[in-house]
Amino acid sequence: MANILFFGYNDGVMRRFFTLIITAIILLNASYAAAVTTHSAPMPSLINDFDDDKADILAANVPMPQSDDDTPNPRTAATATQILPMISSWEVDNREILNNERVISKSTYKISAIYPSNVINVQGANFPGYRGPGQLVVYKQNFGRTTGTNEFGKEAVIEDGRVVKLTGANSLIPKNGYVISGHGSAKKWITNNLKIGTNIFIDENNKTITAYTTVESYRFYAKAKIKEVEDFLDSSKKIADNPGEKKAKYYLKKARHNLRKSSRANDNMAVSYAQSSIEMSKIALNYALPYIENELKGTWIRPTEKNVSEIKKTLDSMKSIGINTIFLETYFHGYTIFPSRTMKSYNFTQQNPIFVGFDPLKIYVSEAHARNMKVHVWFESFYAGNKHPSIDPNSILSIKPDWANKNKANYSKEGYVPHPVEHNGYFLDPANPEVQNFLVLLVKEIVSDYDVDGVNLDYIRYPSAQKATSAGYEASNWGYTPYAIEEFKKIYDINPATIKYRDVAWARWNQYRQDKITNYLFKMRKAVKGKVILSAVIFPDYKTCLETKQQDWQTWTEKGYLDAVTPLILTADDSLFEIMYKELKTKIPASTVIYPGLFVGFMEGEAEDLLKQINVSRSMKSGGVVLFDWAHLGNKYKDALKFCVFTSTCK
Repeated sequence: MANILFFGYNDGVMRRFFTLIITAIILLNASYAAAVTTHSAPMPSLINDFDDDKADILAANVPMPQSDDDTPNPRTAATATQILPMISSWEVDNREILNNERVISKSTYKISAIYPSNVINVQGANFPGYRGPGQLVVYKQNFGRTTGTNEFGKEAVIEDGRVVKLTGANSLIPKNGYVISGHGSAKKWITNNLKIGTNIFIDENNKTITAYTTVESYRFYAKAKIKEVEDFLDSSKKIADNPGEKKAKYYLKKARHNLRKSSRANDNMAVSYAQSSIEMSKIALNYALPYIENELKGTWIRPTEKNVSEIKKTLDSMKSIGINTIFLETYFHGYTIFPSRTMKSYNFTQQNPIFVGFDPLKIYVSEAHARNMKVHVWFESFYAGNKHPSIDPNSILSIKPDWANKNKANYSKEGYVPHPVEHNGYFLDPANPEVQNFLVLLVKEIVSDYDVDGVNLDYIRYPSAQKATSAGYEASNWGYTPYAIEEFKKIYDINPATIKYRDVAWARWNQYRQDKITNYLFKMRKAVKGKVILSAVIFPDYKTCLETKQQDWQTWTEKGYLDAVTPLILTADDSLFEIMYKELKTKIPASTVIYPGLFVGFMEGEAEDLLKQINVSRSMKSGGVVLFDWAHLGNKYKDALKFCVFTSTCK
């Protein structure tokens, strides 16, 4: 009877009663959380984080920069310009009062460097974007067009004192703001404390950065997400019919409704409504991009499976989210995943030891084709791995030490030369015809013995050198092998090791090396023409490619040596990606298909960042995309892809 009387009481009164109780609980919890967050542990010390950062950088295996051409060397840039504080310490101390907003969270971190600067950042001097291990760096607009950083960090784009975009690397630097970039412990700080809408204050005198999140921060984020959905829906209409449009508009309407509620509510409920608006927009984004049937939906994958059932499970998972093409790493670190006759004929280790007794390539091809999926061989041309050759007496460089590549700094020294920044790895000499012939024979064997659909040539370049603006550029160039030195001397009557960067002969030395790579590709083209699709992994910045890697992909595509290219888009910034793609199209003929290689998953970006890049790719009329890589394609990306964009039926 008591229960009947209780639940029979006026429903409206009871709802208001429970709402008051729940609101009180939220207020207490939020107040406690704000107190804990605002009075949190002291600012982390970069010195104390040093050991963790060393581990981060060793694990990251940082490659050389893909920065923009106008990125200056901090040793020479803006030496006469005095750096002024972006905001005074008084404003930082009183901002909470001035804005009349309750601070939900607050955190401060030490800045390692602010660019451009006349102070040399020693720890970052040899790294992309001059950002060293564990460092937090601020890039102001007159540094250059982009930060020039690599894909192993996290960045936040700041405009008018707020975070407007979170990206992975090499971000565009806004004219009315700056970019915050972090690696290691600094990356973790950015990930944990910066969200779209977070207020950022920098004290340049004390080199500290403080992040404040307020109620308005959440509303700002909600408004930005609504705008993204609106833009998506508008652009998708120009590409294809979208069966998910109605659902996208439904969730967009809910997002707008919750944002309006946030504007009228008290602080605690305002945050809840804004968060709900953000989530509704994210769902709408998943429906806003349509499925397009005739496009390549690919992913790179390094096989780890040891039996047939494991491969079937991997392929079923790929198929479930719409992947139709896999780029299977078949030759990597100087080993094949299959038992190779070619490797055996050279007395090299016949098969990667982890696969002995099993042929993953054979199973992958048969099982993928059974699922109507295609298989392209992912082939690391001139990279021999980062284990010292002596560990395996039958490794390529143990048997053929004269095939090893060397940089100018170490060309006269005995022994193998690891690349100090590219995974501490060892490279083969592209100039040596024996090396080229061996690799061509290996690809011929694969195409002859396995029913593969394509060959994707990676590391089809020289090891990375520093940029020409760097003091160490000349010494960091590669290709100073006994074979190349002797051949170049015969042709030009000059030892390339004596040529200085500014010498007239330097251009000849560059051309010599570029021609070696082009000649290798020409041989590959002859070997597979008419049998499989031939593609190559390239870096989008053409001028930097020539300068640091001797990779002349414009000549390759103009000569018709490639069916397709898979440019590495080493950023989660969709605006920069669009710029990169437009520049690619000015140099690549229409006969060569472009499949952008997207790194959002590897960079731990948001799922919507991946959707935005796919949207850009489609608007540029690409042939599809390749995702790097399957191991880094977490559930949040898979869920977003199988909503609509990669699957024919909306979820």
